[in-house]
Amino acid sequence: MADFEAEKMARYPVLRGLYELDKTIGCGGFAKVKLATHILTGEKVAIKIMDKRSLGENLHRVRVELDALQTLSHHHISQLYQVLETESHFFLVVEYCSGGELFDHIVEKNRLSEKEARAAFRQIVSAVAYLHSLGFVHRDLKPENVLLDKDLNMKLIDFGLCAKPNGGLKGFLYTSCGSPTYAAPELVLGKKYLGHEVDVWSMGVLLYALLCGFLPFDDDKIDTLYKKILDGKYEEPSWLTMESRRLIRSMLQIDPKKRIRVDELLNHPWVMRGFREPVCVNNSSNMKEYDIQCVGLLARQRNVSPEDMWELLSKWKYDYNTATYFLMLNRKRRGLPVRLFGPGATPFRNYRNNTPVASAFDMQRTQQDSISGRTLTTPIKRPIADDSTPVVPDKRERSALTPVNEEAHSHSNYTNAPITRHQKQINQVCKTPAKPPELPSATSNGKRKLNKRLHSPGPDESPLSPRRTRREQQQQSGKATQQGTPAACTPTPATPDRSEPTAARGLLGSIERSLHRVRHILTPRRKMDAMQEEGASPLQRPATPAVLSAKGLCNVSTASRSDPDEVLQELRRALSSKGITCKQKGFTLRGRVDAEKGHQMSFELEVCLIQTCAPNIRNPPAPLVGIRRKRLKGDAWCYKRVCEEVLALAQQSG
Repeated sequence: MADFEAEKMARYPVLRGLYELDKTIGCGGFAKVKLATHILTGEKVAIKIMDKRSLGENLHRVRVELDALQTLSHHHISQLYQVLETESHFFLVVEYCSGGELFDHIVEKNRLSEKEARAAFRQIVSAVAYLHSLGFVHRDLKPENVLLDKDLNMKLIDFGLCAKPNGGLKGFLYTSCGSPTYAAPELVLGKKYLGHEVDVWSMGVLLYALLCGFLPFDDDKIDTLYKKILDGKYEEPSWLTMESRRLIRSMLQIDPKKRIRVDELLNHPWVMRGFREPVCVNNSSNMKEYDIQCVGLLARQRNVSPEDMWELLSKWKYDYNTATYFLMLNRKRRGLPVRLFGPGATPFRNYRNNTPVASAFDMQRTQQDSISGRTLTTPIKRPIADDSTPVVPDKRERSALTPVNEEAHSHSNYTNAPITRHQKQINQVCKTPAKPPELPSATSNGKRKLNKRLHSPGPDESPLSPRRTRREQQQQSGKATQQGTPAACTPTPATPDRSEPTAARGLLGSIERSLHRVRHILTPRRKMDAMQEEGASPLQRPATPAVLSAKGLCNVSTASRSDPDEVLQELRRALSSKGITCKQKGFTLRGRVDAEKGHQMSFELEVCLIQTCAPNIRNPPAPLVGIRRKRLKGDAWCYKRVCEEVLALAQQSG
């Protein structure tokens, strides 16, 4: 695993020591997006990586996108943290939204209810109105460019096609761009246009897609699609309310002068239903405000004064200091403890629950003794945290921030170091050493009590079992030899060092048993042999599918079969019957629809297990078999149709 991480970082050395790269979570025409961890804070971020050679003539659009992202700061717009540029690449470090695309939620629910669509649309209107108020236009509004965070708040992304007209919103634009199915008639005709008017048209198509689950204008042939857009005729399903129809009609007006304006959308009756106030435009997150706690903490880490730190930060260079400050401020606003892992600290991923965990580090800090006035240099093993407010760990971080012991906590003014699972075991053993049973002495008439001597046990022994004498060991070895068992195969307990404490020797035995179990877990011989008999390489085929929690699942549907291997085979047959080429890696199938079939699109279907109850249940039910979908690149609605057809075929055959 370490070699794999090093190989990934070797491709992008500019990120080494700043971020830990993870999986790819998105691909586009000119860029790919990777999940990463900001090392100093342990926070998850998304890094948009753009190859300058692939950009070609579109290189100037990156400059416009950077200008927009460095200017914008809104609750419903993805926040930019850092910009890195090399001779060959751009790296944009932005806010990570774990809720996925808005489009995926449309696919998951087929269509949103009017209440759900209204809540989402209000947030999108707020972001677009704020964007227009600063003179920018987006020009690529669609559900794929709206992400959801973990609290299901909308976040507008992808400003690669945005523009800032010289004359403000009244300045005309001439470049036809964006997605064809969301393009306004004036874009189709190639006329000059006003950016804010084409944004309103795209928002009308987006709202229609939310309420209906399909597009108002769609066709495999581009000429037929453009004709439908210019005619302005579309289907109005029976479930649409009259108020919804009126709003969509006002946005999908062929004549841009008759189209409703964004400022009229803010207090439209349909938008206001169920809400007391109009849509708020200035919902600014104001990330560039001065926060004394975050500035002071970062100043301590950089070993500078808070004044010098703020002077450096207020230049807003969007470097690593800016990213660190924004991430700390974001944590504080979410009610989480604000801390840094300090110089030399490396937060690492806990692959069991995919959350960042801190490793302890040594840092020399000078402390002034208030009694004697002496200057003490004390090694402190803990992340840097703010001293003015107590740090109360939440559920997600309790294991990383719980004090090691109360005695150490009472003698320090700082937050205790995060401890790992093995450190917890060490602390528990050292705090509460096992009290061995007492045995009467054979030479003292039972008056003098002797404790059992502990030793490092084998995998089937208890750490409290008495240590055998050398004579007993020799007798046991002799018996094994007489029975035909080589004496070398008999586990001989190691003689402990008399200077070691009893609890420490018990701990060593516990660690040995843990390593013994891990050794068996990491060498599943039967699984590997069975896979080789089936013709699959162990590197291509993991033993079991990924296990997902049923809470907050997105893009996952349950299968009719209970065997993951059978579900995988049915998916392969369904893809083959549709003429879709696919590659298999483990329990994941990557399919691609070629360009000559109308669209160029690639996607992944992963067979997984869904855990339907809490993991601490004594007799949990068998997990369900699910299919997780992911669009890698290409047309989203083509992806939706293909996935629906493939999954329907797989269910029928099941």
